[in-house]
Amino acid sequence: MTPLKVLLVEDDAIDAMEFMRAVRKSQVQIGEVKTCRYAEEALSALTSWEPGCVFLDYQLPRTNGLELLKRMKKMAPALPVVVLTSQGDERIAVEMMKAGAMDYFPKSEINPERLIKVFHTISQMIFAEQARVEAEHELAKKDAFINKIALLSPNIMYVIDIENWTEIFHNRQIWNILGYTDGLVPDMGNGFSGIIDPQDHRLFKEHYSRMRKWVRDSEVVEKEFRLKHRDGSDVWILTREVPFRRNGGGKVKEVLGTAIDITGRKLAEQELLSAKQAAEEATRIKSDFLSTMSHEIRTPMNAIVGFTDLLLVGQLDSQQRQYLNTIKYSADNLMVILNDILDFSKIEAGKFKLDRFEFDIRDRIAYLVDTFRIRATQKDVDLFFCVDDDVPGILLGDPHRLNQILVNLVGNALKFTEEGCVRISLHLDKDYGNNADIRIEVADTGIGISEDKMNTIFDSFSQAHHNDANKFFGGTGLGLTITRQLTELLDGTIKAESTLGKGSVFTVTLNFGKGDTSYREEKTDNPVVHSLKGYRILAAEDILANQILLKHLLEKWEAGYTICSNGKELLGALAENDFDLILMDIQMPVMDGITAMKKIQSSMLHKAHIPVIALTADTFAVQTPEIAQCNFSGFVTKPFKAGDLISEISRHLVLEASGQEPRFSAN
Repeated sequence: MTPLKVLLVEDDAIDAMEFMRAVRKSQVQIGEVKTCRYAEEALSALTSWEPGCVFLDYQLPRTNGLELLKRMKKMAPALPVVVLTSQGDERIAVEMMKAGAMDYFPKSEINPERLIKVFHTISQMIFAEQARVEAEHELAKKDAFINKIALLSPNIMYVIDIENWTEIFHNRQIWNILGYTDGLVPDMGNGFSGIIDPQDHRLFKEHYSRMRKWVRDSEVVEKEFRLKHRDGSDVWILTREVPFRRNGGGKVKEVLGTAIDITGRKLAEQELLSAKQAAEEATRIKSDFLSTMSHEIRTPMNAIVGFTDLLLVGQLDSQQRQYLNTIKYSADNLMVILNDILDFSKIEAGKFKLDRFEFDIRDRIAYLVDTFRIRATQKDVDLFFCVDDDVPGILLGDPHRLNQILVNLVGNALKFTEEGCVRISLHLDKDYGNNADIRIEVADTGIGISEDKMNTIFDSFSQAHHNDANKFFGGTGLGLTITRQLTELLDGTIKAESTLGKGSVFTVTLNFGKGDTSYREEKTDNPVVHSLKGYRILAAEDILANQILLKHLLEKWEAGYTICSNGKELLGALAENDFDLILMDIQMPVMDGITAMKKIQSSMLHKAHIPVIALTADTFAVQTPEIAQCNFSGFVTKPFKAGDLISEISRHLVLEASGQEPRFSAN
């Protein structure tokens, strides 16, 4: 420790000598000792010299020790001062101690032992004072460091008292964010409530009410609020807060928080939401357009297809039959185009549903090949299929979408193959135990695809053979796009390999579950009734051509029937007569099929058991919530084939007669 510097204020030279003799005998390491006789001299010394302690005689010329002590304490509050006196007066001692003296004792008690104790005490005081000064210095450095962080932080930092609603601390970032850069700041109000957007006041109060009662220590709570910018606009902030101090009852009293400006993110979210809403609106408009288009095109197509089929079963000469087959061929191609566009729209709109049930894969492929056999025979192209022995016989998945994929691929292969063959082959790609990847290849010896077209064949409305449009009639360029989209919906993959002039190979890999080996796919539950003799059918259809078609078909099937032009007429006929089945067009003037169906179910409960088959040209109708709530017994989509309609009618009549619950069916 540094030797102690001593200031002795003593006007008596003998007393000063006695003090110095006692100091030397104490053997305490003392540095410089200055002796002053007068108060002014002592005060002057303190201005230029810093002693470690002062020994002060109470009785001094022109003043007393008490007054000098007070003046010394003003100059050096922490300086230890020991008062010496020639007499022991307790009153003086009390006054001196109140004024800041460290100790007080008579000069008669000055001896080495007493000084050793005093110097030891003074040393401890000096050490403690030095430690305090160092601690204050470190604290000041830390405060400066923290203040610098708070000042330079890009985030808002604050402490608020949520019990008394007062602001304790915040950095200036909040004012920078709110546009107050000139020192003029608004009233903070209760905490931050003065700058909170009025729309968020209730949220603000609820948030801090929860903070007070329910939030645990160290638990971080995030909240979004709107503040008011100086220009009146909204400023969104995201706060992250923790309990900082609790009151005696354990409730949170103060909250420490940081906040960041998220206005840019909020604006981006709003723009994204607006864009999403605009996209959804565009999709809705497109769906409405396609729904309307579907109805407007399919309605007249129903009459064209229906009457063509009726004429083809009659007595015709070769030229008449050729004309009708040309009409049928053109109508079928038009329906392929229309169905492609509608399927594409359904997939885009997310309205394409997938099924999952067991099916016999070999039976399905065989049926598919039989379907295309006539077209292959007409073109003198061999069509065959092979399924490897290790492919499971019964698969679990969506056979309808698999069939649609294969119809597109096989149809394309036959379309662009003039000689040679088309081969469908199935292989077990990977076996996972309960499920397996099945690799399906459709290969042909057709005209092939040029290398520059290979990258675009799966794009929407893309065709690989523009120059052969007249030779290979029909198509929207959506077949392969739909095939790719269906494959992706089934979590599968598709790829194509081709050599121009030699043919193409399309490979689809799909994952299917393994079905029960004892499963036998149900071909039909009920026989098709080809005669409706003895049954009475009530039909509602507003298009005259379709009314005539229904009349011819129902007469051909020997059914009794009544045909109405709208739902209101149908309700009148139903009220006066009994019927076994109702055919209901959905879109009709005066009263549509949905309204008529609801009235039957609400006001004609004694007739509500009659099966009602919806006839619709809208392929989206089945998935419309309003139509689904009507609980139609079945759906037949226009244009329908006579066989499809009689199958659906007979299915419901047979089930109705047997007392079974009809199952939904959409054709």
